[in-house]
Amino acid sequence: MDAAVMREAVRFLDRFRGTIEDEIDRRLGRGEPSPDARLEVVRRFRSFVRLASVDLDAARPSLDGLGGNSPAGLEKAIEIAVDVACLCEPPPAVHQALRILEARFRTGIRRIMRPSEPERKQRRGRRRALHGGKRVRAAIDRIGDAYLALDLETGRLADLNPAAEALLGAPGVTVIEKPFADLIEPEARPAFGDLEARLDADEETAPFSLALRRGEGKAVPVEVSVASHTISGRRLAIFIAREQPGSEPLTVAPPQTAPPLRAPAQQQDRDRRLRVRSSVSAVVRSLLGPND
Repeated sequence: MDAAVMREAVRFLDRFRGTIEDEIDRRLGRGEPSPDARLEVVRRFRSFVRLASVDLDAARPSLDGLGGNSPAGLEKAIEIAVDVACLCEPPPAVHQALRILEARFRTGIRRIMRPSEPERKQRRGRRRALHGGKRVRAAIDRIGDAYLALDLETGRLADLNPAAEALLGAPGVTVIEKPFADLIEPEARPAFGDLEARLDADEETAPFSLALRRGEGKAVPVEVSVASHTISGRRLAIFIAREQPGSEPLTVAPPQTAPPLRAPAQQQDRDRRLRVRSSVSAVVRSLLGPND
């Protein structure tokens, strides 16, 4: 299309702007889109025609802020605007230019407001990821056991749930990004260092006992199950811990060390608790999904 013809189309739309807007309101009445959206989409069409008069190939419809409106309603407003402009007897070349530009603008509305199937799938995937993340967070916060995530690259606490805050006697904001070793009783830190090395090497680790350190300095014996997990490229060790009131604070035993002999009832109780710890850890891993 000739640039001079499109510049004349711009002037024609400006000249009959009031007539066009009044007729759009008369025809659409209380239908969609709203009066403000009608005025705005027609203004955007005039801007589109103005850009096309400079560079037709580079001109793109701009619909920012109009996403909450019906695409069909926006298209109808543009259709009426061009119908009215053409009734005002523009030169044949301008009439033809307006119809071509109308078709391009309406195609742009459909493309932007009604994405293609691949785009829809991509958007659905993003929504599922967002909602899935919220579900995981809610599930972790509901776990009765303490959940602590250790960043294996930095050695710092990356995340915890309300049960972990209660166990440590400190709000999360005061311990997040704190060296994880600071949460361990001093005498247990050498054994914890060995555990950290095994996790970093992706070695399997059986449930174990450990002594954590509360904010006021009190030792808290806990039973722990742990598994390493990679999330968005970040390597984490996920600890699920439960306080063991009256237990003696124990440290992590190397995997080759055999557990001490126990009375049958005591051993059964311990086995039951360890199965619970392992199952909770499995639930958390299933919530987080497969490793990256």
